[in-house]
Amino acid sequence: MLSKLSIPGVHLTLLIMLLMIVLALTLTVAQSYFNSSEINLLVEKAEEHDLEYELVIHNQLTNSYSFNVSKVE
Repeated sequence: MLSKLSIPGVHLTLLIMLLMIVLALTLTVAQSYFNSSEINLLVEKAEEHDLEYELVIHNQLTNSYSFNVSKVE
């Protein structure tokens, strides 16, 4: 049987877990946003300078990517 002393401990544990989930989601969304912004800038600049490029998105959730550029001959 649970005593009255353990209930606040359970609530605190649940609160900490909820905060960790919210923090992880926030960091994931922020990383995705900044990677998307960086990709857009890289593609825009490569196209302005008539460069060929290869863009590979490795993770759709975070938009982690590889970007390689080569000069058009």
